[in-house]
Amino acid sequence: MFTTSCRRWIASLLIAPTLLWVGCGADNQPSLFTQNRLVVGVKNDQPGTSVWEGYKRTGFDILVAYHVAGKEGVAPNKVVYNDIASADRVQAIQDDRVDLVIATFSITPERMAQIDFAGPYAATRQGFLVRKGGPKVNTINDLNGKTVCTWEGTTSDIVLQNYKEKFHTQVMEDAQTCISALANGAVDAASTDQLILYGFAQENPALEVLANVTIGSPNFYGIGISKEHRADCQKLADAIYNYVISSDWQRDFTEVFKELADRWTDFRPRGNDIRSWSCKDKPTN
Repeated sequence: MFTTSCRRWIASLLIAPTLLWVGCGADNQPSLFTQNRLVVGVKNDQPGTSVWEGYKRTGFDILVAYHVAGKEGVAPNKVVYNDIASADRVQAIQDDRVDLVIATFSITPERMAQIDFAGPYAATRQGFLVRKGGPKVNTINDLNGKTVCTWEGTTSDIVLQNYKEKFHTQVMEDAQTCISALANGAVDAASTDQLILYGFAQENPALEVLANVTIGSPNFYGIGISKEHRADCQKLADAIYNYVISSDWQRDFTEVFKELADRWTDFRPRGNDIRSWSCKDKPTN
């Protein structure tokens, strides 16, 4: 068990150029960043955040992976990307099939009890994607009686259960199945994190995000890592902190999400968010 002082950030967090950790000690594990390769679990089906297309990986998660790996001295040719399903993210870390997971991985207290997170590197609320030209949706009540899909292994279905008396929910195998069902008219809306939905909307002009209709609390995306590598987790948290407060984060984010160029601050986490969620067994204030 780590002491309280191990979890405490220095008082100068908000003014220091780097994010320092106090007296946490070593975890007696070789650093993941000195291995022959760094295996990172990523999504392959989420345009905007992470997609494999034309033998190339693109998306904001991939840019984050490049950035933090480089800051830890890992050359680009030493980073190996493995496709990972939403439902398999925690288990893949626990089974040592991947070293890190950077896959729109929402930090939750339940997941923090099983693995560590460094971050967040992005923040988003849960929203809705609909077909353009359909009935106007201005509030959540306009979805009453409609069918809304999401997919397995995410926190989205849990939030949707709070609205089961308003609309019908279908949980599908993966993101592409849900989005295809929406595009084909089999469902009326798709629901997950707005940031993910904006990526799908950029790929499919027939779909649009309901910018002002959100539900639930903000979701924070972190980098998943084994609790056996807490020292590496702390290095990642430092790298993310310095990334988020720099112009590099804004540049990368708006390069991918051009539609959000005027709203990028809505999706950038605060330094205190990183303090609360990084490398801990449970969140702190």
